[in-house]
Amino acid sequence: MNILIVGLGEVGSYLAKVLSTEGHSITVVDPDRDRIRRVADLLDVRAVHGDGSRPDVLDRAEAHSADLLLAVANDDKVNMLTTLFGKRMGAKKTVLRLHDTSAVRRSRTFFRKNLHYDLLLSLDDLAAEEIVKIVRQSKAIGVENFAEGKVQMRRFKLAAGGPFTGQLVKDIKIPSGMLITAIDRDHEVIVPGGDDDLRVDDELFVLGEPKAIASFEKKIGGKKAPTRNVVIYGAAGIAQQVSQALQREHVGVRVIVENRHEAERLSEVLKGVVVLHAEATDLNFLQEEHVGDADAFLGVSNEDERNLMSCQLARTLGVKRTVALVHKPDYVSLYQQLGIDTAVSPRLLCANRILAFVRSRSISTIATIEEGQAEVLELEIGAGSTLIGKALKAAGFPRGCVVAAITRDDGNVVIPRGDDVIKPMDRMVIFALQAVVDDVLQLAGVDRE
Repeated sequence: MNILIVGLGEVGSYLAKVLSTEGHSITVVDPDRDRIRRVADLLDVRAVHGDGSRPDVLDRAEAHSADLLLAVANDDKVNMLTTLFGKRMGAKKTVLRLHDTSAVRRSRTFFRKNLHYDLLLSLDDLAAEEIVKIVRQSKAIGVENFAEGKVQMRRFKLAAGGPFTGQLVKDIKIPSGMLITAIDRDHEVIVPGGDDDLRVDDELFVLGEPKAIASFEKKIGGKKAPTRNVVIYGAAGIAQQVSQALQREHVGVRVIVENRHEAERLSEVLKGVVVLHAEATDLNFLQEEHVGDADAFLGVSNEDERNLMSCQLARTLGVKRTVALVHKPDYVSLYQQLGIDTAVSPRLLCANRILAFVRSRSISTIATIEEGQAEVLELEIGAGSTLIGKALKAAGFPRGCVVAAITRDDGNVVIPRGDDVIKPMDRMVIFALQAVVDDVLQLAGVDRE
């Protein structure tokens, strides 16, 4: 692919390095001459100095011939203008990275139509989803969040003597709100029919609403002691998002905020959450608040060093699990060596999400399974689609794919059955074997390239 990367911060530099080594034709744009020189000396890329939000710079970077434009600078306004101008100049696909998506959430359709982006990624949103996933992590082999966390995919391994081992799929009573979408058997992924049996060591892929999957997990016997009490340090958007998500999971949350103004703001926004104005590295305070009794401590401030220190103190007081936000990707392995259970890098999450798209060659791909044997797609049904008004069972989706969830324009999530009717602006989460991905995309009117 011919890929244009605008912005050479941690995300852009990491993407340039990985994508250039994979054989793509890479052009990079940045206003910082030192960054440009450093990347050009180390990598086989074409470098253009300048502000990527200016049409003349994008013209020099040949945005008109880009298969994919990645607007990943550290400035939201630069990224929005880059995406807008780049698409109008001829870039086939555009990815817009934003720090603050609050305005976009309120007027998603307006921003999508006017900025012309194909994929929107937010560092805060990605990090918050990942942290909530880690806190909720159970005996499932893996957890993925889709549709802003309203839909999850989890994998469960079937043990000998388990409640479902040896049964046919059609005989399993599963909670409403979820579907068994696939089975990984000896590293071969299959989409099962009702007459397929379940065997020892099979890995089930289930997709649906988090509460329904949690109920299924109890039946399968994989549930561990739930997380009930979490302490969060930080006042950034991530702390607020994580607090609200955990509240919905009925987890008790306390938030430590060092800035009084931010503490007062959060106490107004987060009803039912205890907001404490204090230093997260004050050992006496942590002891007085019995932080050591918490199931998890999350250091998610904007300062890496304070996240690390507060997590280490919480660990010495007896906290069962520590999670630290890391803004510098190079620190991830260091944190783990220093005893932090999990280090989360928003920039690496963003870069890896973009890499998943590039490697799958579909902007609709949000996850790949077993080295590309299957993909999870998120497709928006446009107002002129021939699918509108059709029941799912009559829509013509090929064997080897499952429409696992639909998010409506009003934010509601539907775990569909065959009789459900497709509506304009529906966003479908679809599990599809690699052999039928092109057919699914063609049916939905989405270009593969």
